[in-house]
Amino acid sequence: MDIVTSGFQAAFALDNLIALVIGSVVGIVVGVLPGLGPMVGMVVLLPFTFQLAPDVALSLLLGVFCGGYFGGAVPAVLLRVPGVPSSIVTSFDGFPLTEQGKAQTALSAALVGSLGGGLVSIAILVVLAPLLSRVAASFGPPEYFAVAVFGTLLVAVSFREKLGQAVLLIGLGFWLSTVGIDGPTLSPRFTFGSWAMQNGLDLVALVLGLFGIGQALLLLEQGILKTDRLSLTRSSLDFSEIVKVLRYWKTLIRSGVLGTFIGLLPGPGSVLASFVAYDVAKRRSPHPEEFGRGTPEGCLASEAGNNAVPAGALIPLLTLGIPGEALSALLLGVFTLNGIYPGPLLLIKEPVLISTLYWSMLLINLVSFAVLAIWLRPFALIVKVPKEIIAVCVIAVSLVGIYAVNTRFFDCGVALAAGVVGYVLLRLGWPLVALVMGIVLGPIIENRLRETLSLGDGSPMILLERPITIAILVLCAVMVLLPLRHRLTGRRKAGS
Repeated sequence: MDIVTSGFQAAFALDNLIALVIGSVVGIVVGVLPGLGPMVGMVVLLPFTFQLAPDVALSLLLGVFCGGYFGGAVPAVLLRVPGVPSSIVTSFDGFPLTEQGKAQTALSAALVGSLGGGLVSIAILVVLAPLLSRVAASFGPPEYFAVAVFGTLLVAVSFREKLGQAVLLIGLGFWLSTVGIDGPTLSPRFTFGSWAMQNGLDLVALVLGLFGIGQALLLLEQGILKTDRLSLTRSSLDFSEIVKVLRYWKTLIRSGVLGTFIGLLPGPGSVLASFVAYDVAKRRSPHPEEFGRGTPEGCLASEAGNNAVPAGALIPLLTLGIPGEALSALLLGVFTLNGIYPGPLLLIKEPVLISTLYWSMLLINLVSFAVLAIWLRPFALIVKVPKEIIAVCVIAVSLVGIYAVNTRFFDCGVALAAGVVGYVLLRLGWPLVALVMGIVLGPIIENRLRETLSLGDGSPMILLERPITIAILVLCAVMVLLPLRHRLTGRRKAGS
């Protein structure tokens, strides 16, 4: 009880409250603006969190994480332009409702769905994380190596339609993670004789360049903001509509549960969560024919699914130390920079921090909902800001932030180069997330494999002597072989 009370007090401390409110507002802004999204907001703010206490820094970034999903629904409903990729599903019913003059109904359903999905996922996080942590407490280097391999395969499988590109980018990420002085042998790797590269390529600079600068360049080129049809009769949310959409409470809970468990998976978790929650709601609805023509239940299911993803993604991060996606990889950076290493012992060593995190997540969802409910129209009008101003501001803030981390112009150069690479990959439609996951998972695989081989006196057979490792490797094999079997079966049927 003392831990819960301490976490509650820390979450309601003034600096933490300011951080989560700022994070939520920034998240809503980047969520409302199509083409940006929470990843850009998080990487831009990341360098400014290094001087903050861990709980305050995490509250700031989690605010952007969750606020982005809240904000993404607004342009999806009003303009049929999703603020974040997962909000495209919300537009299926949200925009038809807007065309029917029921924008308030659609927005109420979307925002209630976001809030409900977030609350359901936090409840699951609180219950599930300790249970998984007990299992993970028996993990050693072989188990962590197997889990990291499993995560890598999941990333590749998540992009099965672009499998070749995903594998290539994961491999490129592995290679980038090896640049610099190798710790155990102290030998330089891929430094090309450069002193600056001996420290390796900074993860923050790479991620900020790939997503922040790359996305800003794309925004500058494509001009995807279209505001001709923007219309909203009230400046705030109509609370009588909120009461009406609460009759879909079963859909809300079910979608939140689905989104949380899909959030455990790496890759495009929020997009998948939205689609699955929407599809299940349609199948279970007594009026499936209304889906796609304008039903609040569709908006509610989609948003509940995607806003449950952040808490779901925290479960493997907190219990195993393995980030479920690129956004939680940034949170991993905040942990490690403060000397805190997520894993099975985190819940034992840092119980107050975890308790604070739970309370902060709850507050972030409430604050994001309240901010949008009260100032709905001002936030909707943000899309009218000229794209050139937005893009230049993102690039400038990104470069200032990355220089502030290590005060090295070299990191700014890395960020700019990564920005160009990110822009090209985004322009070509390649899965950029796979590259970031490769950069994050590469060192985990390398270091854990070294420790595993050391335990086995140089023999990898130790992997086959531990039950948990065997189970994870069997899952890996099933994940690779099952799609191949389906493909071969499909070819035989097509041939016959």
